[in-house]
Amino acid sequence: MKGEPEFEIGDYIYIPNVKVALDGDMQDIKAYVLGEQVKEISLYIADMTPDEKKIVKAGCLINYNRNRNR
Repeated sequence: MKGEPEFEIGDYIYIPNVKVALDGDMQDIKAYVLGEQVKEISLYIADMTPDEKKIVKAGCLINYNRNRNR
């Protein structure tokens, strides 16, 4: 998403299939703003390292580290 954000404080952003999006080019990710109305938006993610992608897919760094030690 370039320019001003199309959402307000208190809105939620829903990104369907976010894990699949992380495996793509990450330049045009379909997402939805869940606020007073549901609005479709397009997001992009700056380049990430493979390890950064694994951490995000795990949900957080704590989950990533917990799963590595199993």
